[in-house]
Amino acid sequence: MVENEKVLENLEKIGFGRKEAEVFLELIKNPGTNGSQIAKTLGYPRTTVYQNLDILQKKGYINSYLDKEITFYETMNLNEIFENYQKNVVNATQFLKDELNKVSVNGKQKQFYNLNSFEDIKDRFKSILKKAEKVVYINTNLDLFEFEKDFQSLKERGVRVIFFSFNKFDYTNLGVETYIRDSFNLNVTDSEKRIMVAIDSTAAIIGSDYEGGVCGTYSENRLLINIVIEHIKNDIHLMKLEERFGKDINKIITLDF
Repeated sequence: MVENEKVLENLEKIGFGRKEAEVFLELIKNPGTNGSQIAKTLGYPRTTVYQNLDILQKKGYINSYLDKEITFYETMNLNEIFENYQKNVVNATQFLKDELNKVSVNGKQKQFYNLNSFEDIKDRFKSILKKAEKVVYINTNLDLFEFEKDFQSLKERGVRVIFFSFNKFDYTNLGVETYIRDSFNLNVTDSEKRIMVAIDSTAAIIGSDYEGGVCGTYSENRLLINIVIEHIKNDIHLMKLEERFGKDINKIITLDF
């Protein structure tokens, strides 16, 4: 039993107008009918039906033939129709992807995009890791083993991963260059979730669930990316100073404002 409404909805999804879809479906059910018969069945004016028959024929979805000076219609081979449609969509999509990625945005700053949940943040994190070519900077208390396959791929591609955290983690097996400043003795459960990431000076993510509400941002803005990179580098530098001169170094370098 054909589910007419679902068929019509899906025909609309691939570019059919509603009346085109109804006429097309009627021809599938009753091949070899004429415009007047279709109009009577669907309850549309004949001019409306003939307009849509003309559109369908121009698209190559139906064919017509004369019999005793009356024009009858039938659909083309359905498998061929949808196989050709699929090929056209794939080719057009690839072409647009390639060409639109070449569009210049000279003179315009990259935009900022809100990430409203940690699922969004994690999905974006995985996507930018796939694009990394040289170096990834990370400061987070999220469990990076959740992204083990992504880090394995980075390792295989020779991408350097620099990780800093105030929490004790061991990511040696992930091929991650790890720096832990544990002078605050924080456990993962002691603080809110947070993440700062920058890759290749091309993209950055910052996010936190501070005070119970998730707030995250993704951007390709160079200023934000540089801020994230410098922030992580400075944390690592302070950690090294602390290791060399002792934990009282914090008192020495504290500035009064």
